[in-house]
Amino acid sequence: MTLRRIPGSSVWVYQCKINGKTFTRSTGQSDRKKAEKEVPRLRKLVQLLRSQPHASLKLSAAIVQEVARVEADVSKIEGERVLCALRSFLEFAGDISLERIDTAFIEQYQRKRLAEISQRTVSMELSYVLRMLRLRGFDVTRPAAKRGRVTAHRAFTRDELHRFFQACPPRYKTLYALMPATGARQAELVPSTRSGHTSLLKSELDLEQKTVSIRSAKARRGTQGKVRVLPLPEELLEPLRAQMAAIEGPFVFRRYASSRRDFDAILRRAGVPKRDTLGRKITAHSFRHTYATMMAEAIGHNPFVLKEILGHQQLSTTDRYCHVTAPQIALPVEIEFDQLGVRGVSPGCKVVDVAAPKGA
Repeated sequence: MTLRRIPGSSVWVYQCKINGKTFTRSTGQSDRKKAEKEVPRLRKLVQLLRSQPHASLKLSAAIVQEVARVEADVSKIEGERVLCALRSFLEFAGDISLERIDTAFIEQYQRKRLAEISQRTVSMELSYVLRMLRLRGFDVTRPAAKRGRVTAHRAFTRDELHRFFQACPPRYKTLYALMPATGARQAELVPSTRSGHTSLLKSELDLEQKTVSIRSAKARRGTQGKVRVLPLPEELLEPLRAQMAAIEGPFVFRRYASSRRDFDAILRRAGVPKRDTLGRKITAHSFRHTYATMMAEAIGHNPFVLKEILGHQQLSTTDRYCHVTAPQIALPVEIEFDQLGVRGVSPGCKVVDVAAPKGA
């Protein structure tokens, strides 16, 4: 085992023999002292490759080892997040050797995922993939950041909400009614294989006090998520009691395998367009936009209060959820409009002066 420099390069590499073959990995450092700090990590990799010379080089086996490491070192929830991200990468790459994964390959994966999901989610997935490769001695450069798909949501109108729940089947009605009533994300209520969040528990519903405790599904790593205690409408108490009695286990709702397809089917039956003329989309997340819009009107458009109610970290995020309509005001003067002329041009308007108040 030794540190050496490849001719023509300033970077130190770690080199040794594994089962008669030369093993060489870059430390990524041009300074000798910094390169020596990378030796313990590379030595662990060498021990792993000696004990499992074939399986550890396959992507599927590396994912199993990485998820087990994260669950042991961090938490089981973080391990589920890592598994979800690395599973997407496995579907794209196939069960290939880790040696074949380079920056160009990672960039192809990035372009594909950016067409499907947001930039923030893709960045998180790439971090998990690159960390898995780095811990096994593969120093792959992260591709440049690119803009991902941005989904513009809109809120339901009151008429659309009425038609939606008329067309909604009973098995979804309680869930979809709870979302606009509390502003909860679907990941905060329903178990999902794509989220590491623990969904709504029966112990978090207090039907006697008519409240529900919602834990944030988007807590920053290393921080505790916000808990919002929200009131429940009277109309939802009996449906929620029946829902808890019908579901076994600690959760209020079970996992719905085809919820997206079923949601779109309800929209079609209700006659609610999936997209409007501006390209804004309606999904189950639109219930949260609807709640934010109605709550903003109820509390007098106070952004600081609304931020805490929605469980956001920043006011800029709250601003994207409020589709507020400006209140109607009376004009300060009385205006009389003439009919349009023959040429389609208005001849003007007559402004009637308002008498100034006495003493002005």
